[in-house]
Amino acid sequence: MDTTLKGVLGLLSSADVEARCAALVVLAQLEAADEHVVRAVGALLSSKNAVVRDFAVGYFERVRPRDGLGYLLPLLDSDEEGLRQRVVTILVAYGNAAIAAARKLIADAPRRRVNAIIALAAQVRSRTAFDLLFELIGSEDFDTNRAACDAMIGAIPAIGAGERADVFARTEALARAADGVRTVAVAAAKLFGALGEPKARRYLFAMLDREQPQVVRTHALGALLQCLRGQTLTESEIAALFPLLQEEDEAGVLRPTIHLLEDQVLDRAYLSQLNRLAESPQPVVKRFAVQKLGGFDSGAAIKTLIGYLTDDSYARREQASASLKKLPAARAAVMKEFLACADERKAWALADILLGHERAWKRDAIESLWKKLDAARGERNDRLYTAYFHFLNALDPAALAERVRDRAERLRKSKDFAGAAKWLALLKDSPAFDAEAKFALAVAQLKSQPHASAAGMRRHDPVLELLRELAHSTFATADRLRKERALTPEELLYIAFNLAEGNSKERAIAAELLKDLVSKHGRTKIGKAAKNKLGLLGAS
Repeated sequence: MDTTLKGVLGLLSSADVEARCAALVVLAQLEAADEHVVRAVGALLSSKNAVVRDFAVGYFERVRPRDGLGYLLPLLDSDEEGLRQRVVTILVAYGNAAIAAARKLIADAPRRRVNAIIALAAQVRSRTAFDLLFELIGSEDFDTNRAACDAMIGAIPAIGAGERADVFARTEALARAADGVRTVAVAAAKLFGALGEPKARRYLFAMLDREQPQVVRTHALGALLQCLRGQTLTESEIAALFPLLQEEDEAGVLRPTIHLLEDQVLDRAYLSQLNRLAESPQPVVKRFAVQKLGGFDSGAAIKTLIGYLTDDSYARREQASASLKKLPAARAAVMKEFLACADERKAWALADILLGHERAWKRDAIESLWKKLDAARGERNDRLYTAYFHFLNALDPAALAERVRDRAERLRKSKDFAGAAKWLALLKDSPAFDAEAKFALAVAQLKSQPHASAAGMRRHDPVLELLRELAHSTFATADRLRKERALTPEELLYIAFNLAEGNSKERAIAAELLKDLVSKHGRTKIGKAAKNKLGLLGAS
């Protein structure tokens, strides 16, 4: 050792903190790894001065002397989490030597030391390190078992194919050795899930046995989801899963079981079980069962699904509807049910399903639907008709609007103004509700409901609202009102009196109506009232 290096080493025992830190920096930069240097720096790792200790750790980070393990390992007991993590990172470079030395420190170790050794093994990722991790995973101590298992799971994404095969073989041995030890069985299930190997299925299905603790079964199901994603299950595996759908644990059992089964093709042997499951108190099970029933393209399954459309269970109703939309064979059966339906809610559900199918229907089907709409609109006081109107309008809105106008016109000619108003009201909120339709509806409503005297104001009369809307368009409102034979002088006076209270366009129409009434009925009570109102308008 030369004189300069001796001088630097001498500074390590100086009372001056800055001198000691400077000496540590020099030794680190020189990468001095002589036995005397390592021993002197190692002694400072236990310094009470945190700054000096930090520089001493920095020396080991840079130099990593061969005989540094004995000085670094005691720091795994440090109260400082950051320091322990830093030391673990340094120890990783020592590889299997660090693992061998750390293994000797496991017995009766405090929790922080055990966790640090587990972190070290997970980062070294050698066979020796895996030996230590699996030894700890096999421990019956819950905290040690869980920490080692989680560390091993965290290491799996970074290992190669050879190491994965080794870990899988170790996990198989772990599963075989579990022998009722809950913590070990859970760890095996979690490791199988992290590996995601389909060949783990035989171990995981064995863990679903009712004799197993619930936590083992739920972890096994979770692992199966990871291992069998996109895989086809065997008949025996499907048979093992179906009984689980009768349990109550939604998150731990029902949902993962359904995820495993939902993409599997089931044969007719499962129809009776699915029908029973459709009555389950669990919404997720109901939905699954009804969805699977929708995969059976048979009359019996379709009839069952249609029956669920009015079920008390929202989940069952929604899934039945979704399933019927996907079954081509359901189209005719649903239409038959639609034509016979007398329940508004069910009719809407059926209409929604039918609109999800091919929309090209034969003329006799359209005629039957029109008759159903006609009867529902004319003979019933509920809103059953809305489902049929919605469906026909979705098929051909122009043709439906034409039939509605024709139906209203025939009712108007037969003096059934209330009936005409009911039909014309169907066109509201559609492109077919043009100026002509608005005027016809206004006249029909005016004729079908009692009105106040001309002197009484009715600002919110729907008839007046329609006429005010027309007054602000290019429609010849005044001329059409004067020529409308269905309107009586009293009704025209009612309209004129109310429009006279509006804006300039509305008052202009009122003035024309009043002049016409004065001209035709000047000597009557109505004519005199019109003349007086006209005078007030200043239009006489």
